[in-house]
Amino acid sequence: MSVRRRDALLVLCCLFALSAGCLSVSVGDSGDAPAPATATPETEVTVRVTDVVDGDTIDVRFPDGRADTVRLLGVDTPEVHVENDPAEFEGVPDTEAGRSCLRRHGERASSFAVDRLADREVRLRFDADAGRRGGYDRLLAYVVVDGQSFNAALLERGHARLYDSSFRERDRYAALEREAREAGRGVWSCAS
Repeated sequence: MSVRRRDALLVLCCLFALSAGCLSVSVGDSGDAPAPATATPETEVTVRVTDVVDGDTIDVRFPDGRADTVRLLGVDTPEVHVENDPAEFEGVPDTEAGRSCLRRHGERASSFAVDRLADREVRLRFDADAGRRGGYDRLLAYVVVDGQSFNAALLERGHARLYDSSFRERDRYAALEREAREAGRGVWSCAS
């Protein structure tokens, strides 16, 4: 049998196996969260929170034992491990008082995350508009706890600002941030 004929036969056998469902092809980053049985634009998975890094970052363990870091999609809380840039929070003065205020509110956001998420089972909901991973190769996800969006709760309470990126909840999150800013809640109490 010629090489060309053998290659054609191999391709036909693979196509037959694929169409019969006997063979599957996986495309993508091996570090991605497990894919659901049916592919949908938004997928969800239940995980256990193993550590709260800060107000907008958590470490999780998947049911298969794999661990990963999740960056909460669409929100940004003040930093607790590095210096804050007041320019990221509209109206907060670039002064020592402004930076101190942001740090205090970063600690409050982190405490809120610990209280609500530490050692809990939560649902991660992924957004096709945002992509699966962001900076530092962290998963990007909405975190749902007790049936409620934790990301949205951060914005409602003024623990976070809207993170400038593309995602489906952007308009709703912008409205939540605007309401918190107008009320001077949380981090927005730092604004002059």
